[in-house]
Amino acid sequence: MKHRFLVLLVAAMMLAPGVVSSADEPVFVDPDTARWQVEHADGTVDTFYFGLPGDIPMFGDWDCDGIDSAGMWRADTGFMYLQDDATGVAQERLFLGDPKHIPLAGDWDGDGCDTVGLYDPTRGEVWLTDDLDPGFERNYFFGIPGDKAFVGDFDEDGIDEIGLHRESSGLVYLRMRHSTGIADSEFWYGVGGDRIVSGDWDQDGDDTVAVFRPSAQRFYILNANATAFADASFPYFLPRAIPVSGSFQEYVPPEPPEDQFRTFTLAASGDFLIHSAVYQAASAYAGGNGFDFSPMLEPIAPIVSAADFAICHLEVPLSPDSTNLSSYPQFHSPAELADAIAGAGYDSCSVASNHTIDKGETGVRNTLGVLDAAGLQHAGAARGPEEDVPSLYDINGVTVGHLSYTYGLNGLVVPPGKGYLVNVTGTDQILADAAAAREAGAEFVVVSMHWGVEYTVDPTSTQRQQAETILSSPDVDLILGHHAHVIQPIGKVGTEFVVYGMGNFLSNQRSGNVRVGTEDGLLVQATVWEQPDGTFSVSYIDYTPTYVEAGTFRILPVAATLNDPSTSSGLAAALRTSWDRTQDRVNRLGTRGVEPTSIPQ
Repeated sequence: MKHRFLVLLVAAMMLAPGVVSSADEPVFVDPDTARWQVEHADGTVDTFYFGLPGDIPMFGDWDCDGIDSAGMWRADTGFMYLQDDATGVAQERLFLGDPKHIPLAGDWDGDGCDTVGLYDPTRGEVWLTDDLDPGFERNYFFGIPGDKAFVGDFDEDGIDEIGLHRESSGLVYLRMRHSTGIADSEFWYGVGGDRIVSGDWDQDGDDTVAVFRPSAQRFYILNANATAFADASFPYFLPRAIPVSGSFQEYVPPEPPEDQFRTFTLAASGDFLIHSAVYQAASAYAGGNGFDFSPMLEPIAPIVSAADFAICHLEVPLSPDSTNLSSYPQFHSPAELADAIAGAGYDSCSVASNHTIDKGETGVRNTLGVLDAAGLQHAGAARGPEEDVPSLYDINGVTVGHLSYTYGLNGLVVPPGKGYLVNVTGTDQILADAAAAREAGAEFVVVSMHWGVEYTVDPTSTQRQQAETILSSPDVDLILGHHAHVIQPIGKVGTEFVVYGMGNFLSNQRSGNVRVGTEDGLLVQATVWEQPDGTFSVSYIDYTPTYVEAGTFRILPVAATLNDPSTSSGLAAALRTSWDRTQDRVNRLGTRGVEPTSIPQ
């Protein structure tokens, strides 16, 4: 996925002819990962990391050079960390306060330098300092308990003032002086739950308000401090994001060396488990002339194809001529499935599963041949010893290794001396293969695991132990899990993610007394960044909950379909149940850095 390259509604943010831009731009800070995203008026996004999860963000011109940079207040230690915009390094400064206080950043005396302050929302008390040293020079009262404070130059005098948002009434209060008193201006804007910020959005020298509304996942900009509808808005799909603002266009960071700070996005999804009802529907889509699975994948194809590297999990053997088809307990699926998978944007498939040798050695050879013909790479099975090596891919200049394993083969046995036909799980072998991938040049290694107990949401002790062993190795960076046919949680071992189970992506399994949620799936989108030491790690994981529609077998992105007004009430009810179930299952381990790509409105 090309991560959130948003198209702004920029009519109210266009630059005046012949004027150098200094308009403020919104910045969204993820409190779970300390990821900062600057939303530029041209629709591009700059992303960087600063601080630690749980820090409270600020933005200001700390060194008086006209360039705003990041700041974080770590309330539990009493320190603030201000970013040097030339080097990106944090400067630590003592900044005592209470965790319930709201940190403020602004130019309180008009000298062109931003400093800091605190607002106590329990007392309506303001403390401000004219420098970045401990202690406060100004102290006064403004507002009532519960008000939310923000900062801006509301009267164009070059001095920042305090504004308050009172959620109970929707009123905004602005005071133009730093002294105890009532508001000099008030108007209505926003609703309860909004997160308010101000900035000079239209470059007229006057800071005005904007709100991020988590319930709608939109940012609403107002170009005059008066009761009115928003002048512009755009979507932002991280409900817990904290908005700040600043001016960034005067600063052009130096280009990093070509061999540093590389990044790519990786998408992966659950099981392709093709029951007879699924391929019969594909036959109907093709009008009886072969099989067409593409209508089933069409709703999610844009998300898959947006990734730099997309991995499917093919659990079934493929018939090269789409004959002699079969379903459970031994699968044999039409070759046209591979064409649809490739057409949806997948680049590769993990193929090690308990059904890999359902059709014996010939079935493995046929399956890999069909994938080759469709232009799909593969991992987890091989036609001979020469192919039994780690799969390597060049993704945005990064060499990515992919390994795939299955816990077993449903009692079937690989012919003697032909263990290359399918990779069967053994942690020692996995670690040896990962080391071989590194030796062959892999800079990032992902392991697909067909594991766990069917229809069981919580990871088994075996899954947890294997994840611990595999991810404790420096040679493995990410685990993608399959087989349970229900969604399992996303967890971490140290700093590395393990996606225990992504459910069914395409199958005919429906919820019953035991098999609850078998129509649910995940399309996981992991963003991988190069670290300063040259290693790579997953910075965060986004996920799109999916749902297999009965009868049509269309794979629906749940939130987007719920937000479509044409969705029927019956389907919407099923999708809402699926959404709630998926949120519970994905987040059972409370792992930070995991977010849905969008939420139902």
